[in-house]
Amino acid sequence: MKTYLQFVKRLLLVVTPLLTSSVVAALPTQAATLALSKGELLFTNFSQSPLSTLTITDTNAEAIFQGGDVATIADAEASFTVFPPEAFNSSFSLAEGVNTDYSGFAESEASLIGSFSVEADKSFFFDFKAFLALQTSIDAAPQENAKAIGDMSWVLFDIDNNKVLDSFNIAGGLFTEDNNDFLKVNNSKNIVISNQKSESSFGGKEEFATVLVQGSLQRTFANTTNVALVEVKRNQVTVKAPEPSDNIALLISSGVIGIALKYRRKVNNACFLKE
Repeated sequence: MKTYLQFVKRLLLVVTPLLTSSVVAALPTQAATLALSKGELLFTNFSQSPLSTLTITDTNAEAIFQGGDVATIADAEASFTVFPPEAFNSSFSLAEGVNTDYSGFAESEASLIGSFSVEADKSFFFDFKAFLALQTSIDAAPQENAKAIGDMSWVLFDIDNNKVLDSFNIAGGLFTEDNNDFLKVNNSKNIVISNQKSESSFGGKEEFATVLVQGSLQRTFANTTNVALVEVKRNQVTVKAPEPSDNIALLISSGVIGIALKYRRKVNNACFLKE
């Protein structure tokens, strides 16, 4: 696996320009905005296979423009295999606009659930890797603004006793119109974090934040216990400069999501944790 800093450099300096050229190649060179949010989570080395699994993905993208141009992408994928037991999901959102009088929005979500029956006095454990990347850029403030937020959370839930046993969360947000940028990681005490690396630049016309967390969870139950691993991820972006009037703007929704499929075939969405 490539080192963290190498990937950050590739993401911010290579992937974004490539994506921009492939999706918005026809846009003129004028004042521009960009917002990007990407999240990935990988679960491996389970002590046992799940009894059942469920994965859910959802995407939404829309572009409204009058005098300017805007393009949006929303993409999500999720998988949970039983043999061998392994789970992965990712969600990716991008919005970019140029000139004035436009608004772009993209949101992607990915979730997974796995249920397990753990025998008495046996350990239940797994490893995980979580990654979040955010980026925003504007040329002219305060006329333009861009927002990128991302969050991912997972919990180990005791089905028999209806309670949360352990939890993990990453959340971040970049907001060019104010100083409320943030990046945070939280986890319960039974989760062991073996590696955590983050990098951020808040304030100004160009901002970014990235974080990579690797860890593990292990629990032993006195009695046979049914548990569920539940993970939810959301990535959302917005660009506007400024928002056009509803009665004269052109609205593109849903169909724009098809751009994501074309892009995914071309660069495979640059999955980091699976490399």
